[in-house]
Amino acid sequence: MKHTKNIKSYNESHEKLAEDICDLYYDSLAEFFRLLSGKLEKDGKADDGRGRIKLAKELLSASKDLESAANHIDVAWEICEPYVKKWLESKNAN
Repeated sequence: MKHTKNIKSYNESHEKLAEDICDLYYDSLAEFFRLLSGKLEKDGKADDGRGRIKLAKELLSASKDLESAANHIDVAWEICEPYVKKWLESKNAN
């Protein structure tokens, strides 16, 4: 794994990336957070195995926080899903 400052295939700013990610429907956003959480958990466990205890602890904590955020986004999706479906149905009817 090689850490970088930017995503190779994404030529926009980090601010634009955050905006684009947050423009996902909330169910997709929650899935993204869970994938990110899983990657941080994997990295944390790997660093723990290398004896980097402090780093591992922080990565695992961040992983748990992202999972919690995903759970909150799931609730947001439950709230707005009926409105999104209604909007999509009306859009497809036209």
